[in-house]
Amino acid sequence: MPVLEGVVFSSKDMLSPFACDVSRCKGACCFIEGELGAPLKHNEINLIDSIVPIVWELLPEKSKKVILQEGWWVKRNGNYYTNVVANRECVFVYFEDGIARCSIEKCFHQGKINFRKPISCHLFPLREYSFFISELVYVKIPECKVAIENGMQQQVRLFETLKDALIRRFGERWYKTLVEKEICVNTNEFPKSGG
Repeated sequence: MPVLEGVVFSSKDMLSPFACDVSRCKGACCFIEGELGAPLKHNEINLIDSIVPIVWELLPEKSKKVILQEGWWVKRNGNYYTNVVANRECVFVYFEDGIARCSIEKCFHQGKINFRKPISCHLFPLREYSFFISELVYVKIPECKVAIENGMQQQVRLFETLKDALIRRFGERWYKTLVEKEICVNTNEFPKSGG
């Protein structure tokens, strides 16, 4: 697998068709069943702490109750995650026309805060695992099948869908190098299947 400035990734994964269509998936990545929500970087804890009062008005009552009783984050095996409501949606999710939306991201787009959302959410379906170097792993979940179909239809690849997130995490130069040297060489033909 290629390594770019200390980041390991799969070229095949980066070239996979992927374009979110929340009208069809209903924002499923925000309410996958499980005890833990989005992975958090340690430096995101204080940052999100400071914006909870700003996003509060968007949150459903059940989320507010969990936050008041248990807090908005949990720690497991030394790692931090957003808390969830009834082993389901992230506590920062609100629903609009049946679609799960992120209250943090909405406030960001409204100009109320300058933090978009946890980087793990922004990078999804890639997950970053850090040891001595970082590794980007494509997490394939059934709920994202529509994103693969949509990517095939629109001829949009994963690295294109995640452009903003990859630049936010690794920088403009890293992304430019990824596109020019690492994954787009001899890739004029769109893949025939989602992989």
